[in-house]
Amino acid sequence: IGSMWPIASRAVTVTRASAVASMVIGLFLLHALGKPLRELTAAAKALGHGRKVEVRESGPRDLRNLAEAMNAMQARIERLLRDQAQSFEAISHDLRTPLARQKIAADLVEDPEIGLILRDSVMEMDDLLNSLQAFLRAQHVTAEAEEVDLTALAHEVASPFGEKASVVSDGPLPALTFREPVRLALAALVENAVQFGGRATLTISVPGKGSPQVLVEDQGPGIDACHFESILDPFFRLDAARARDTR
Repeated sequence: IGSMWPIASRAVTVTRASAVASMVIGLFLLHALGKPLRELTAAAKALGHGRKVEVRESGPRDLRNLAEAMNAMQARIERLLRDQAQSFEAISHDLRTPLARQKIAADLVEDPEIGLILRDSVMEMDDLLNSLQAFLRAQHVTAEAEEVDLTALAHEVASPFGEKASVVSDGPLPALTFREPVRLALAALVENAVQFGGRATLTISVPGKGSPQVLVEDQGPGIDACHFESILDPFFRLDAARARDTR
């Protein structure tokens, strides 16, 4: 009986080692099989944020079919957005001609009040077309992360507004970010601040040990908290009439 204990001990040890090895191999295979699914999940999240991600078509057949369908869907969405942008661009371009004729006609109107109303209407429509074109261009901006001097970028954005926009900074502040999207966002905020608050102040800082930030402030009345989500929608305005000169 005593001689059987080493054999039994070795058998138990081998069994345990085999079980552990099987578990490790199984976990590895499970991780490998789940990788395409994780990639699909990440791609779906990126797609929800408006980014295009080429999904690798690998793994089991069902996952390959799903990846192929997602890639085809992204291609269709891209074509749809491109066609939509081209259509709006063409429409806005065609509208410039009748607007120019109306502007000339407004100058020929004898009644100064009616002429002023016509000119204001033409200018408002022209501003609307400019906003539409800017919005469409922003939807198709492609950018890579790069080191950007936020102070220099803020000065670049504030420059067209002259004395109505100022920059407060302790000096150059490099940050790894997407230059063009940040520039477009800052330009929209500064324009809004100047139009509705009289002037804009861009403060460049690094709060505590956090990330660099650009704070855009104005002297306007502010926005109610209930509108914080709505103001992120394109062309949203707080007034019922949706006039361009009112909040």
